[in-house]
Amino acid sequence: MKGVEILPHEGIHLHRVLRFSDLLVYGLVYVAPIGPWSTWAFTSNLAGGAVALAYLLGAVALSFTALSYSKMAMESSDAGSVYSYARLSMGEGIGFLSGWMVLLDYLLFPPLMYVFCGATLAEFMPFLPAWGWILVTAAYNITVNWFGIKTSARFNLGTLIFQFFLLFAFLLLGIYVLARSGAPMFTSTPWWAPDTTPARIFSAASLCVMAYLGFDAITTLSSEVRADQRHLIGRAVVISLALLGALAVLDVWVLSDLSRGLTYKDPTTATFEAIGARIHPALGSFAAYATALVVAISVTPPMVTGVSRVLYAMALNGELPRGLACVHVRYRVPHVALLASGALSIVVALYFASQFDTLTSMVNFGALTAFIAVNASVIALFAVRRRSGRWLPDLVSPGLGIAALLAVILQMSRLALIVGLSWMTTGVITYWLLVRRRRLARGVMGATCKPSQLAAGVSHLADLGSSRTPRE
Repeated sequence: MKGVEILPHEGIHLHRVLRFSDLLVYGLVYVAPIGPWSTWAFTSNLAGGAVALAYLLGAVALSFTALSYSKMAMESSDAGSVYSYARLSMGEGIGFLSGWMVLLDYLLFPPLMYVFCGATLAEFMPFLPAWGWILVTAAYNITVNWFGIKTSARFNLGTLIFQFFLLFAFLLLGIYVLARSGAPMFTSTPWWAPDTTPARIFSAASLCVMAYLGFDAITTLSSEVRADQRHLIGRAVVISLALLGALAVLDVWVLSDLSRGLTYKDPTTATFEAIGARIHPALGSFAAYATALVVAISVTPPMVTGVSRVLYAMALNGELPRGLACVHVRYRVPHVALLASGALSIVVALYFASQFDTLTSMVNFGALTAFIAVNASVIALFAVRRRSGRWLPDLVSPGLGIAALLAVILQMSRLALIVGLSWMTTGVITYWLLVRRRRLARGVMGATCKPSQLAAGVSHLADLGSSRTPRE
């Protein structure tokens, strides 16, 4: 329309090329099949030894949320995931706040991994300091995402194969060592030990819920899925969580039996200490080195993909700077959002380089509140607005999901709650300012514009504030 600015993303859309297999690989890589290697010893201590049961219960607790994601993915094909779902079912304000909260998760996950990679790689390859490795890792992740979603999908597949190689090599070697030594394996202790109590299992399962965070990121790619595959997005979410849960249970079961009788220097390195003590010292060092590389080259690229898509979706609806909605002409990626989130990740990682625990607590609150919003979206859309009458899938299941997530949030540290609630308060203020700006703009335009100018201006404002989705 003449007189109305043509926005930079007009006529250019995200590339719809992803298939079900690409989505499944993305979800698996994001969470990482070898993820339990760094957390299982903490979980075992909390659960009194019943680590396999704790990981199973953690996956079951999240299964209700996975089903909610599956239902909502059928209703919205936007890239914003929880932001789009909450906006559709509960209105613009709740949608904005849900997107704001999930940004706390998606924006901070990459720098969290950068801090881990910087510290680990600096220890193994000290020719660069930790901050240098942070910059190298961040540059690599931005580059992988820059050349299009199909290129990213190929990287994801390659790195997932590498993770599976590490995982199954360890499992086979661990089972072989146990069988050769005559030690008992696949015992009942990882399911219920003498020191296990219901309270300890509940506490450990709450920690395991956080070990699966990221399976939902599949839904951030909705705008890049082929039309004939779009109905499979929800299935990819559910199957990825089921596979990750099964692999985690098997992994920690073998680790628990293999490490019987060992005393660890640090629970974080318990896996590598067990491999070194029971299989071979050189393999323990190799596993530690390989795990650091996996995090750097495998886990963080899909995290960068996810955050750029949420920023893109919110900017497309005028709730973040419109420049973030720009799509690269050749590679069809939201390149401005990618660069902006990449720069922010570097700043955050460098600032929190020596505060890994603090950064971890900040990430988890955002993810869990976003999960609550997805479950609430199912209730609001199906049980309330549409009066479906299907109480089990549309009310009971998401209700159980909300209850499980609230139980985990209540066990979080005071710092995590303070940071999370502060971020939420900032989101409420930001949305209020956004609405106020729109009202003032409408008032000024109505007072000074001619009818023809007013028509053009209203059209432009509708573009800024409407709920339109990217055109097919």
